[in-house]
Amino acid sequence: MSTVTVSFLEGNFAPVEEEVTSEDLPVTGRLPEALVGRLARIGPNPRAVEDPAAYHWFTGEGMVHGVRLDGGRAAWYRNRWVGGGNVVNTHVIGVDGRTFALVEAGSPPVELTDGLDTVAPCDFGGTLDGSFTAHTHADPATGELHGVTYHWSWDHVRHVVLGPDARVRREERIPVPDAPMVHDCAITERHLVVFDLPVTFSMEAAGAGATLPYRWNPAHPPRVGLAPLAGPAGDVQWFEAPSCYVFHTLNAYEEPGTGRVVVDVVRHPRMFATLLTGPYEGLPWLERWTLDPARGSLAVDVLDDRGQEFPRIDERLTGRPHRYGYGASFGEGIAHGPALKHDLVGGTSEAHEFGPGRVSLEPVFVPRPGGDAEDDGWVMAYVYDATTDRSDVVVLDAQDFAGPPVATVHLPVRVPFGFHGSWLPD
Repeated sequence: MSTVTVSFLEGNFAPVEEEVTSEDLPVTGRLPEALVGRLARIGPNPRAVEDPAAYHWFTGEGMVHGVRLDGGRAAWYRNRWVGGGNVVNTHVIGVDGRTFALVEAGSPPVELTDGLDTVAPCDFGGTLDGSFTAHTHADPATGELHGVTYHWSWDHVRHVVLGPDARVRREERIPVPDAPMVHDCAITERHLVVFDLPVTFSMEAAGAGATLPYRWNPAHPPRVGLAPLAGPAGDVQWFEAPSCYVFHTLNAYEEPGTGRVVVDVVRHPRMFATLLTGPYEGLPWLERWTLDPARGSLAVDVLDDRGQEFPRIDERLTGRPHRYGYGASFGEGIAHGPALKHDLVGGTSEAHEFGPGRVSLEPVFVPRPGGDAEDDGWVMAYVYDATTDRSDVVVLDAQDFAGPPVATVHLPVRVPFGFHGSWLPD
């Protein structure tokens, strides 16, 4: 049981107060000329908080941050509040040459300009029925983005398939009881992996005025489902899962020759049981769940037991066997730390220490154009420096992960701890 209290309005969790545009940013080292695009990320940045004691980190107004790289120079940094009338604060992705800010469980995506200004809420040309998700997974074979969406009023969750043309192509409804919070999913070549874990909608919390009325519910049996990726939902095969919560998956794939499905997840011991204002009930760790459809069983193996979150892979391997994974280390009370690289075949992990007072936000892998090796590319991360109260964007060589940075882009402001982002190449 966690007894840690966390203030999500202090330190680098605290919001920044201004929108900033800064051009021709100073760089230490040499930016790879092949990096042409934007490193965008998003997180909560409330303009005002009526009751700080009741503020939930997940409910703050969204602010998107971006750095544009172009031919070896850092052309600009911008931060903008996400408008549109709803809270959208969890992820930024690119689809069909367009930029979208995402959230889950109600509000639609918000389209942004290339400069990160708000265009408007978006229902993908009238094709989205209901809420969307903060986490989509793109099938390399089709370009389709798969996600699981939920809402407190539904007796089901929805498998939503978004085409590379930013239009919803298909939606399948999967019945579930108790209105669970389903933050993420995973895909393989043939399967959608659905998480139905014991964090569910609480009418009692909603009645008490909670802005995020989801609570740990030990009466809700934890399970993981396999549904068809390419066809109607039909009968989902459910597997009994550990009693825990999963916000994020690293990846999933079908184990060659066995029929088993491997899912790598970050496992939290539970969620919203004692700390009701943010995601901390003890340190989360990296774990492998192996689902055996023939036996109906789920086996658990710990891959790395140190505290960590925000797992990412080379997304060209989404749904396929992967060797490497990246993440950000987490200490007690969501204390950020170094970036991590896992070799899941070699069974080793290494950390990149950014220096005294410097800690990593979510790392993003960017493949080198023309590179064949899974880790031939760069890992990019926003890094907060407590000694200056400012942030940088740091570019690492993924094959020399613990070595010195390739380049560091110095920002004029700090970027608060937040959630997710993407490299959006031109």
